[in-house]
Amino acid sequence: MNLLFVSEYFPPKIMGGGEINLSLLAAALAKKTMTVSVITSYHPGLPRFEKVDRVHIYRLLQTGESPNGIINNFKRSFLFPKSIEKEVAELHHRKKFTQIHFMGTSIIAAAKLQQLNVPLIATIESYPTLCPKGDRIFHGKQECKTVCTISKFVSCQRDSTEIGKMNNKWYFKYNPLFLLYVYNHYTKLKQSLLHCHLIAISKYVHNVLRHHGVESTIIPNALNTSAFVHQAARKPGKKRILYLGSLTAFKGPQLLLEAMTGIDCHCDIYGEGPLRKKLQQIIVKNNLDAEIHPPVPSHQIPSLYSAADIVVFPSRWPEPFGRIAIEAMAAGKPVIGADIGGIRETIMNGTGMLFQPNNVQDLRHKLKELLQDTKQYQTLAREGPLKAQRYKEATVVVQLLKEYKKIAS
Repeated sequence: MNLLFVSEYFPPKIMGGGEINLSLLAAALAKKTMTVSVITSYHPGLPRFEKVDRVHIYRLLQTGESPNGIINNFKRSFLFPKSIEKEVAELHHRKKFTQIHFMGTSIIAAAKLQQLNVPLIATIESYPTLCPKGDRIFHGKQECKTVCTISKFVSCQRDSTEIGKMNNKWYFKYNPLFLLYVYNHYTKLKQSLLHCHLIAISKYVHNVLRHHGVESTIIPNALNTSAFVHQAARKPGKKRILYLGSLTAFKGPQLLLEAMTGIDCHCDIYGEGPLRKKLQQIIVKNNLDAEIHPPVPSHQIPSLYSAADIVVFPSRWPEPFGRIAIEAMAAGKPVIGADIGGIRETIMNGTGMLFQPNNVQDLRHKLKELLQDTKQYQTLAREGPLKAQRYKEATVVVQLLKEYKKIAS
């Protein structure tokens, strides 16, 4: 098998769990005597081509430096699709791939690449193909349960504080050209679903896809579980709470800070985003023992879990999966997560606690309970690493290979 993955970003350029998942899968598949290639975007300072862990990496695509900012997102929606169509076709002409596997929004080129007469596969790991805003939060308040239309989008957009990873400014909310551009881009992404064999990273995403009229196979994201064990023991002192993720309202770090009021613990927040200033104001106003840190490279993340006592995953939006939860489980750290989306699948019985989404009081109650109940804490910490094994990359790769063979036949 000669397999090509198509991804907007790839390590060391990491925007989220999708890039980590792909790097693990590509390396594990390459060990199976397959020829595995990844085509991704070029960024200054990185080689155009390199071979890492037997994986051929081609950095030929054009996109924005990140998902933040107007200019970056214009590049992502305009330059990225065209560069996929051109570069994948040219690379296939030379390498003759037997299957092409799109990750995330790279699926947008599927319709044009049908002409290659190669089976097309797509992993749906986020919501741009299912929601113009990309977050599936209806009117900025609750989980969306409808199939979007242009009228629903315009109404929903005007009530939302964020669009993608940007603040939803007035010139976004009331600009008809911008709204039409965003909705048309979403329409292209959604139509691309019809041209691929679809893989959903959770049962939740599988059900959302079905609600939109398409079927998929469930294969979860992979995790290098061994990277999270045998870390140094945390230093004595105050109990430490850890948050990892973008500093946006839909990710919920503000809920965590508000829930900490009256609890004697320290909180470390790692991330970047438009909510940073507001979070710092909450810390100062409530005199909280909390600190905001910039994001760290992926290889340093296991040490952050090691230094923590409890990991909190307070998302207000229906996370497609829940990588933070399984990383915490693998590290032997109890996790408290919102009972929404794919999070409820990853925080299984005996590995953590769920709280009502967007409910500060319930989150505060769960924090106090876990900090005070030593027996329950030890049980959760012990069970987590055992149940995280179901996401081990070798296990996930077996499922993926089975799907490839089914598609090929």
